[in-house]
Amino acid sequence: MLGELDLDDLRKIKQVSYYFRYPLHRRDFHDLRVQDQVRGHYAAKPLYNSLTASNRVDRSSGYSGDVASLFVPSDAASLHDVRLLLTHLAPERVELPTGRRNWPAIRAAAESGIRQMLAGTTASQDYRLVPLTFG
Repeated sequence: MLGELDLDDLRKIKQVSYYFRYPLHRRDFHDLRVQDQVRGHYAAKPLYNSLTASNRVDRSSGYSGDVASLFVPSDAASLHDVRLLLTHLAPERVELPTGRRNWPAIRAAAESGIRQMLAGTTASQDYRLVPLTFG
């Protein structure tokens, strides 16, 4: 469960820290409900188009439309139960006309990919699991 996981340990996983380059907090995670039951918690963030030569995010490159999602199932017993996946939405939907991020659309894309993963849906697979390496 999210409450028992050490979020600092989660960021020690190379793939997690690549996509989530800032410290994770419990407030970053949202409930994922399926048929009115909480199936877990997720954090999501939109990704930029490119990195700089020094491997930093190039904010001037705009958003790619890819969304990184970190999913912690309700029954997670360890970090090995956590899943990292990528979903996509149209890049123009990532930002509102005001220049602020469109969090409802970003979270909806993340939730859609996680729900497909949980259902084992492969016919219209709109997500890609990112394998995690431990140790």
